[in-house]
Amino acid sequence: MIIRPARPLLYPGILLFLLFSLYAMNASAINLMFLSKEAPARRFSDADWQYLNRAIEHSLANVEDGNAYHWNNPASPASGQMEMLESFRRDDSPCRRMRLTNFYDALKGVTEFIFCKQPDGEWKVAQ
Repeated sequence: MIIRPARPLLYPGILLFLLFSLYAMNASAINLMFLSKEAPARRFSDADWQYLNRAIEHSLANVEDGNAYHWNNPASPASGQMEMLESFRRDDSPCRRMRLTNFYDALKGVTEFIFCKQPDGEWKVAQ
């Protein structure tokens, strides 16, 4: 699961990801506030996004429900936390609900996602 930065309007990679790679999504399924102008993620560097993506992958694979994983880029003011809220099955696929909190200096953004594991082993954002 790779999330890329939104720059300056909407990074084409995120738009394509959201439009084509999600197997189930509607307008209310994903909170896109993390892309708003005031969102911390809008200020993330490529290195910050790498830290975030590694933290998401680690959390989905290793963090138990009710626990959180913290990340930070020591070279920038970017940091965050993944809180694993619940695990469940949907259409025989393992799924996990995660609350993602990102920080950049004094900015804070909170978004919840549901990720489901695909047959090829990749986690994708789902409805």
